[in-house]
Amino acid sequence: MFPIIVVPGGHRVPICARRSGPNGNTVVNNAIYVRKPGPRSETPQTAQEWDDLLGRCQRNRRDELLDLMRDLVAGSVPQVEQMAQPSAFDTWVDESRVRWNDLVGQLPLEAGPRLQYGRYCFAYELVGQPLEISPAQFPGLLRQSAVRHTGWPPFWYPTRSGIEPYPIDGAVECWLGGDTELPIENRDAAHSDFWRIRSEGMAFLLRGFQEDVTDDLLHGRMGYQPGTVFDVSLPIWRVGETLLHAHSLAQNLFDGPTTVKFTAKYEGLAGRTLVSLGGRRYLSEDRVARQDDITLLTHVEAQAIDTNLPEIVHPLLSPLYALFDFFDLPMRMVSDELGQMRANNF
Repeated sequence: MFPIIVVPGGHRVPICARRSGPNGNTVVNNAIYVRKPGPRSETPQTAQEWDDLLGRCQRNRRDELLDLMRDLVAGSVPQVEQMAQPSAFDTWVDESRVRWNDLVGQLPLEAGPRLQYGRYCFAYELVGQPLEISPAQFPGLLRQSAVRHTGWPPFWYPTRSGIEPYPIDGAVECWLGGDTELPIENRDAAHSDFWRIRSEGMAFLLRGFQEDVTDDLLHGRMGYQPGTVFDVSLPIWRVGETLLHAHSLAQNLFDGPTTVKFTAKYEGLAGRTLVSLGGRRYLSEDRVARQDDITLLTHVEAQAIDTNLPEIVHPLLSPLYALFDFFDLPMRMVSDELGQMRANNF
């Protein structure tokens, strides 16, 4: 006859009714109730009652708000909780690498697109509420999502015959290393990208090191040989631009808040010396990597990438640079390099 509904305290957000009572009486769907003298329960009627309710919720979130303030002062970006079990994303990355191996297996052993001296791959997964995208719309959205702060951007969508992307296995795929209009001896490691993107928000990019292009005039002047050096600035630019691509693609494919699970793997590092190819950065001593590969991972809110790019890139790449005789990647350098990158528009 007289049901009693008890809502325990300590909540960080107001609690609303999930459905109305019989005939819409007493309890109304989506209404928020507070206790009042009487005793009785009613929805807040005045600005003061709303302020009291929201104030209690904010006090219950005190520890969370303090942690956020500490992150802002320290210049860090909160990480999204990681999944412990293998996921569809892990399977996607593995399948993408197998697909690339199948393609390069058709080439001569010494061919540049085989990336024999080393390579890096970036992959990310967007998690959120996907929009309804038809297959015919997808290529146009991929072109719109391109971020062009360098002359060779990640996930470049070419239109020329021989290298234009194509649909395969539920994804859009592009392999520049298979350019049928370019002689095999003219295809180098840095311009033989292989990428795949699914409309569900999964992307994979594999590319060779620019440091291994033997006919580059800069390399010829400084006498570097393929597989011997690692530029101090390029990883910051490449990772930064790829994260911005993830942010752009999330805006075009998803509705509302979206997270980005991003992974980077570098291979062929052992024996390379950290250098500044353009001579803009002074390195006081030779720093050599002994470990051959490393995998890096971050998981952040997509909406945070545009405004917090240096705070995301710095902790992600620091373990990579530490392989070169404990090189400590300065936050100032990351901010400066990303600022120079974003000042470019192609």
